[in-house]
Amino acid sequence: MKKNNIKFLCLVLFTLLYVSAVTYAGSGTTAANFLKFAVSAREAGVAGAYSAVGDDSSSIFANPAGLNSLKGKELSLGFAGYLQDSKIGILSYAAPYKNSRLGFALSAYSIDSIERRGLNDLSGIMGASGSFSASDMAFYFSYGKKNAIDNFIDDTDFGANIKFINSKIDDSSAFAAALDIGFIHNYSEDIKISFVLANLGSKMKYESESDPLPLNLRAGASYKINKTNLLGEISQYFYEDKFYPSLAAESELRDGFILRAGYKFGYDTGNLGTYAGLSAGFGIKTSGIGIDYAYSPFGDLGDIHRFDLKIKF
Repeated sequence: MKKNNIKFLCLVLFTLLYVSAVTYAGSGTTAANFLKFAVSAREAGVAGAYSAVGDDSSSIFANPAGLNSLKGKELSLGFAGYLQDSKIGILSYAAPYKNSRLGFALSAYSIDSIERRGLNDLSGIMGASGSFSASDMAFYFSYGKKNAIDNFIDDTDFGANIKFINSKIDDSSAFAAALDIGFIHNYSEDIKISFVLANLGSKMKYESESDPLPLNLRAGASYKINKTNLLGEISQYFYEDKFYPSLAAESELRDGFILRAGYKFGYDTGNLGTYAGLSAGFGIKTSGIGIDYAYSPFGDLGDIHRFDLKIKF
């Protein structure tokens, strides 16, 4: 039965990849690119290789199927000082409901004081004429169901997000709605396999210009050895034709203290710095409260520090 399950999962993945590649192949621009960010500290600490191992309310952002592994209720708050003086804030909450999981989340990205350029002067240089700001926000409504598709595949959890995205640049704004669909196949007690199709939705239109959301397909796996998770994930963005594999590990060194590290391939290290793609972090859990931290270097653009606070009820 397990062999049939794996064959079916591989067929599903191949079909999704083929259909998406044929439909959306090509290099182009997308809107709401903050949806690409690893917004939670735990996800960032393992270089984005998180969709198969997530088991907290922050799973909403990476793979909503991970909500099914959450025990009890959880509230998570997070903050990151991002590149070029921009900021990211997140909030997520999830709780059991009958035989399923329900959750909601918010992610917000903002950057202030973007220099505005006016018309060229006599020297041909475009002079500065004040500044403006930009912001993005996404609201998530999530659902998870354990062993949701037993008629097709045993031991497979399902999750989905409906999300609404608002983006604003200066005095212009745009709106979009999107769907995320995720699965986690529990192949054994130690091995999990994940699939996620994210940002399937409408285009965002600023004035007369419109761009699609960053449609993304991810496949991941986790293998647990004692108190260590070995993680791997591949991530394909179709409109931009970008491919990012990730490898990572997280290990509970002692009760309540977790160390994380990972590397995401595919970044332009020539421009972003030698260590772009590298990440590290830790987590501390005690008495229903958890703190996560992650560090990601990006050369001359700066370093990213993420902090999350989790409260379980």
